Amino acid sequence: MFLIIEKGGILMYPIIFLSVIALAIFMERLYTLRKDKYVPTAFTAKLKELIGKGMYGDARNLCDLQDNAMARVAAQVIDNKDAPWEQLVTVAEDAGKQEADKLERFQDTMSTIVAIAPLLGLLGTVFGMIRIFQVLSTGGVGNAEALSGGIAEALLTTAAGLSVAIPAQIFHYIIKYRSDLIIKELERNTLELITMVSTPALNPAGSANQTDSAQGE
Repeated sequence: MFLIIEKGGILMYPIIFLSVIALAIFMERLYTLRKDKYVPTAFTAKLKELIGKGMYGDARNLCDLQDNAMARVAAQVIDNKDAPWEQLVTVAEDAGKQEADKLERFQDTMSTIVAIAPLLGLLGTVFGMIRIFQVLSTGGVGNAEALSGGIAEALLTTAAGLSVAIPAQIFHYIIKYRSDLIIKELERNTLELITMVSTPALNPAGSANQTDSAQGE
């Protein structure tokens, strides 16, 4: 392994460094991006039960006792439950955006690694080719050992760059998929909470339904 790294030249070291970062991010995100950590099923069910009974104080206290995305967004919804529908939606969206940013953490870093790793490999290839032409210009084709060194540097760095970029791209897709699922679940439950805390007088849809019912009578 060390011989391969040595033959690949100095650019093998930043490529290896990028591979370590990519793997570390992937493992951390796999451990962190769990639905029950951000939108716990038991907590969400209890919260909806309390709000359905009109026990907003208990629901707010329950949110304070929890440390998850759903609790933080729900707390904002409860605190602004008397606000107009549009304002309540805006408050929930702002709170949800902050939580989404946490869920999407390190995705830009992973994208950067995907872009940089093959470029470093390509740069190593260029260095290897330069080395080959230097050997040809000074010693001709008779110096096989020097030529093989340049060829090895050119090929190994390219292979190393792609070997980092391809798994990193797969890692990026996986963590993005998991974060998107959690965000959708958070949005769905938040919308349900907004609907539950909004009174018919403040909810345009509810007001329309109430008016239609009155006319029908």
